[in-house]
Amino acid sequence: MRFVCAVLFYFFSGIYSSVFAQQFPVNEQCRVSVHAMDAVRTDSIQHVPASGWEKVSLPDTWSERWHNYNGAVWYRIKWDWHCDHDAHLQEPVVFSVKSINSAGAVFLNGDLLWSDKYLSGSLSRSWNMPRYWILPIAGLNQGKNEVLIFIKGYAFQRPGLGVVEFNNVQKNYEIHKDRVWNQRTMFLISIIMSATLGVFCFVIWLFRREDQTFALFALSSFLWILFISSVLRTETLPLMTTLQDAQFTIIVLVCYICSFCLYLMRFIDKKFPRIEISIAVLTGLSILGLLFTDLDNTASFHSLIFLCYLVLLLLCILYVFYITIRTRKLEYILLSLAMLVILVIGCVDVGILTLNHFKNLPPLVPYTSSVITLFIVVVLSMRLTRSIKRIELFNHELEVKIEHVSDDLKSSLMEKHGLELKNVRLQERIHLSHDLHDVLGASIVRSMIMVDQSKENFSNQHFLSMLKLLRDDLRQIIDSGSSAGVTVPENPLLWIAPVRHRFSQLMDEMDINSSWSLPSQWKIQPTALQCLTLIRVLEESLTNIVKHSYATEVKVVMDIPDSTQIVLIVVDNGVGFDVDCVLKQGMSVGMRSMQLRLEKIGASLQMSSQAGRTVICAIMPVRL
Repeated sequence: MRFVCAVLFYFFSGIYSSVFAQQFPVNEQCRVSVHAMDAVRTDSIQHVPASGWEKVSLPDTWSERWHNYNGAVWYRIKWDWHCDHDAHLQEPVVFSVKSINSAGAVFLNGDLLWSDKYLSGSLSRSWNMPRYWILPIAGLNQGKNEVLIFIKGYAFQRPGLGVVEFNNVQKNYEIHKDRVWNQRTMFLISIIMSATLGVFCFVIWLFRREDQTFALFALSSFLWILFISSVLRTETLPLMTTLQDAQFTIIVLVCYICSFCLYLMRFIDKKFPRIEISIAVLTGLSILGLLFTDLDNTASFHSLIFLCYLVLLLLCILYVFYITIRTRKLEYILLSLAMLVILVIGCVDVGILTLNHFKNLPPLVPYTSSVITLFIVVVLSMRLTRSIKRIELFNHELEVKIEHVSDDLKSSLMEKHGLELKNVRLQERIHLSHDLHDVLGASIVRSMIMVDQSKENFSNQHFLSMLKLLRDDLRQIIDSGSSAGVTVPENPLLWIAPVRHRFSQLMDEMDINSSWSLPSQWKIQPTALQCLTLIRVLEESLTNIVKHSYATEVKVVMDIPDSTQIVLIVVDNGVGFDVDCVLKQGMSVGMRSMQLRLEKIGASLQMSSQAGRTVICAIMPVRL
C-alpha cells in the first residue's frame, strides 16, 4: 500500500517541477536571466571539459540521454542579473536546487560553495535533500555569472539534477520550507506514526497470538520504516557500497510488499498456502538475483522486480475489492476505500509525471502515507473492538450459563443431600434392627430358654432380674449407636467377661459344656468399633448355637497370630447347617448381620458346617 507513496517519489522525485523559467525575479526592479543550461560528461571534479557540452532542460536525468552511463557530469548554468532604470541590487540572490542525484558539489564563478561528504566510493545521497545558497552581492559579477554543479551517480539511480531557481531570501525561505515539508517532514511523520502503530499492533499480537493480522501489520510497519529511511538518509549505510545500499533498499521493498499482501489476505480471512509458498520461493530467488546482478544490468533488473511486485500488489488489491463486493462487511469496505485512494493517488502522480501541462503541481504521494496509515489503523481498531465486544458477550453468556449450572448443581446437591439423609436413616434402621436382633433378641432367647429349662417356678425377684437384664441390653443398644465414647477394655478377658457370664450360665442349664480360650493381653490394640463388632458376632454365634444347634460342646477361641490381625473362632458339635443356603439365599438374618458388620470394618467371615462340627471364624485386620 504505502510503498507506492515512496516508490514513485523514490524513482521520480527529480522529475517533479515546473518548466524551467528563463527569468527569475529577485524583487520588483531586479531579476536574474538564465542564458544557457548545458551538461557534459567528465572523468574528474578537477577537470571541466572545454567541448562536448549539450543543452539540457531541468529537471534532467542523464541516463535517458546517455544510456547506462555510470560516472560524473558537469552541469553549467550561465546567467546574469540586471535591474530596471539602472537601479542597484540591494539584496543578495539566493540560488536553490531541489535535488542532486546522487552526490555533488556546487561552484559559483569558479569558487566552491558546497560539496557532499563523499564524491567517490560510497556516494552521498542528496537526491531528496533540497538545498540553497545565499550569493552575496560582492561575490557576483556585474555581467555574466556561471554556476557549475558537479554530480556523480549510477545509471540505476536515475542520476541528474533537479529544478534550480534564483530568488530573494524571503521567497526562497517559503519555497524551501514547502520543499522540506514535502520531501522530508512528511516522510519523517510517516516513520514516527509507523513506529508507534507498529509497536502498538505488536503488543496487541503478544496478547492475542491467534490473530496474525496485528503481527503482519507490525512487520510491514517495520519494513516500511526501513524502506522509507532511504528517503531521509543522506549517506549510504555503514560498510556498504552505493550499489549494496540500493540492493538493500529494493530487497526491503520486496519484503514489504510480500508482508503487506499477506496482511491483506489475513485481514479478509483468506489463506492460500501453495500460492504463498510459491511467492516466498520466488522472492528468495529475486533477492539472490538482486545480490548477484552486475552494475550494467542493475537498472533494468530493479525495474523488472519493481514491476512484478507492483502487479502482485495490484492483484491483491483487486481481490480485496472482489471479496468486499461479495461480503459487504464494513471493515472490508473501509480497507477497500484505503486501497482505492492509493490507486487514485498513484494514477494522478503518474499523470503529473507524464503531462508537461501539470508539471507545476506538487506530488500528492508524500501526503498519502500518514493518511492511509491512520485509515488502516481505524480498520484494525474496529476489528479489535469487535473482538473485544465478542469476548464481552461471550463472558456475559458464560456468566449466565454459570449461574444456570450453579442453580442446577445446587439443586442436584440438595437432592443428593436428601438422598444421603434417607440413606443414613435407612442405614440407622438396618443397624438398629441388627442390634435388636443380635443383642436384645439374644437376651430374649436366653431368657426364654432359661424359663423353659427351669424345673422350678421363678420367684418375682428372679423375673425382675431378667427384665432388668433386658432393660440393660436395650439401654446398651441405645447408647452404642456409634462407637464414640466407648472405651476399649484393658485386656481380652475383661472384654469377653459379660458375654461369657451370661452364656455360661445359660449353657450350664442346657447341659452344654463350654470352654473359653483367650490371651491375657492385647498384642495389638483394636479400636472400640472393632471390639464392639466382634462382641456382636460372638453373641450372634452363641445365640444360634443355643437356639438351633443341639450342641453339647462349645469352644470359643481368640487368637492374635501376629501384629496385623485378630482371629475369633467359635466351634460347636451340633447338627450343623447348609452354609451355601445361608450365604447365597439369605435365609438367616443373624448370619447376614454378622457378615455386614465385619465388612464395614474391613474384616471377613468364614464358615464351615457339617453334622458334628460347625466353625465360625471372624478374621479382623488391625492397622497400627
